[in-house]
This record gives sequence, structure tokens and C-alpha cells, in this order.
Amino acid sequence: MSTPPLPYQEACQECARLRAAERAARLDRNPSKEVDYRVMARRHLRVIHRVVSVVRA
Repeated sequence: MSTPPLPYQEACQECARLRAAERAARLDRNPSKEVDYRVMARRHLRVIHRVVSVVRA
């Protein structure tokens, strides 16, 4: 099962950094690190961009 993409903001350098780190962790087959970066990205999106990403079970 694939995780839905996060609503990264195209013009934001921190969003770009977090997206690249998430992608690198996925390519390294490191799911723990991938989840860590997704958590950091959701926090960044919520605090800086006021975007709430919905996590569904």
C-alpha cells in the first residue's frame, strides 16, 4: 500500500529538503527514517504553511 503524497509547497526550500530526504529514505529502503521525515514534513506544513494533512487509518 502506498502512502498519499503530502501537500508540499513548491516555492519552499524546507519542503524541498524534506521531500528529498523522504524520497532518499524510501530509495534506501529505510521505512523508519521515511516515516520520521513525513512526520517532520507534516509538522512543517502545519506550523509554517497552515496546511493540515489528514492521516487516515
